[in-house]
Amino acid sequence: MKIIYLIEDFAVKGGAERIIAQKAGIMASRWGHDVTIVSIYADDRPPAYPLNGVRLVSLGVPFAVKNSGLACKTLSRMRVIMQAVARFNKAADSIRPDVIFFTLSLGALILPFYRGMAKKVYESHLARQFTPYHRFFGMMERKADAVVCLTAGDASQYRRSRNVLTIPNFISMPDAAVRDYGARRAVAVGRLERAKGFDILVTLWKDIAADCPDWRLDIYGEGPLHDALQQQITELGLDGKVRLCGRTERMMKTYTEYSLHLMTSRFEGMPMTLVEAQACGLPSVTFDYDYGAREIVRHDITGLIVPQGDGAGFVSAVKKMMGSEQARRSYGTEARRQAARFSPDAVMDEWRRLLNSL
Repeated sequence: MKIIYLIEDFAVKGGAERIIAQKAGIMASRWGHDVTIVSIYADDRPPAYPLNGVRLVSLGVPFAVKNSGLACKTLSRMRVIMQAVARFNKAADSIRPDVIFFTLSLGALILPFYRGMAKKVYESHLARQFTPYHRFFGMMERKADAVVCLTAGDASQYRRSRNVLTIPNFISMPDAAVRDYGARRAVAVGRLERAKGFDILVTLWKDIAADCPDWRLDIYGEGPLHDALQQQITELGLDGKVRLCGRTERMMKTYTEYSLHLMTSRFEGMPMTLVEAQACGLPSVTFDYDYGAREIVRHDITGLIVPQGDGAGFVSAVKKMMGSEQARRSYGTEARRQAARFSPDAVMDEWRRLLNSL
């Protein structure tokens, strides 16, 4: 089978680009399909992730202008879409695929204008309501042979589609697990941006630290809010109790040095850091954001889920978990066991069934 993955920019080191590279590699190297990743934009940067038996084709479409007025930016974006459609159709005519996976927001806008005979699948990597230009997805919904979402909550937003599936992303299952559930250290992970809600977590930690002064919170990640978060930590008198630890390439090992995972996101597509923490045997306390918390954490079994925005409830849940090493061990052990449903084999079996149905 010939397969195309259409992606906006394969030079970006993002979660979507990584999982697409991994899935394409499995389809090519293990399943024997002929797979091509087509990247819309082009510059001198190398591919973000290694390709295992997969070809990479660039359409060479120039980036839309950013530093200009609204009218100029709109015209530039329309020009990008028109060029991308024309160049993609030409590339697809040459490759003659059986199935095309259109990804991210630009893929959704291009899908309706593909003129070939291949089956068309839109693959969502961010919840629809938080995806740029999602108000223009109606034509894509009617034209796509299938829409694949990461969570059931997101899937419920595609009401015009005739075939909507939920297939989560997978992770490489860790060898190591939490070493000491008696450790008085909590961890939070993610890009330091508003969506992740670390400002909320730091504020709530003020109340948590008042009753649990021997606990420490470490936040891993980089992003534009680093300085603002550090200032907030200092102003709340939390220096030494909350640390910004930056980015690490060994996060799966790092999880095992903690005994509790916390998440106060405002919204998510599908939070892979939550899956990873659970797979490492960490119990989680998380807000019930849109989307993914309830599809990863089993409330009162692998962690505690608190209504979105309920700060007092979150503080109470964290203190409850901190108060019992045995509870952390019990929740964490079950979290590690249930995370097997996010293994590459389990998830890719669902993609195999989709391809066979097409």
